[in-house]
Amino acid sequence: MEERSMDEIMEKISPLVTGNNVLDIGTGFGIVIKALINNKDLKITSIDPETWRFDELKNTFLTEIYENRLKLMNAYAENLPFRDNEFTTTISLFSAHHFKDIIKALDEINRVTSGTIIIADWGPESAGKTNPHSPEQLEIPMSKVKSHGIKNNYAVKDGSMWYMIYKKN
Repeated sequence: MEERSMDEIMEKISPLVTGNNVLDIGTGFGIVIKALINNKDLKITSIDPETWRFDELKNTFLTEIYENRLKLMNAYAENLPFRDNEFTTTISLFSAHHFKDIIKALDEINRVTSGTIIIADWGPESAGKTNPHSPEQLEIPMSKVKSHGIKNNYAVKDGSMWYMIYKKN
């Protein structure tokens, strides 16, 4: 796992998607949306507590929104406004270090996901290279995510700049 860009990492993660109803946690620049939207069988709901990119993404994906294949929502990972097992896959790409309560967010993700859960985030080695965070700002969330993953039977993978926990429910 030597990939250094979000697009390269998403290429590795995309084949892990199961089912046709995907939750993307942490819309950001729309990396997950861009990687998956060409699959016409997928319905994607993307959430973010900050909607600063929503207007641009709405313009880019107007057709997919109109076709009801993409929904952009303002929401927090710690309090997901969805039914139990509503999504077949949940992906959180480079957002976990922003969660206010990592364990609560991971429990919520598990609650709303019937299939595959993929959490990938930058490790401390990436600080100042691929993101503006300090090693300390990335180490604590990484430790919590990986510990939770190990306790809950996730596969844990480490790269040189990022890590991932992955599980099929």
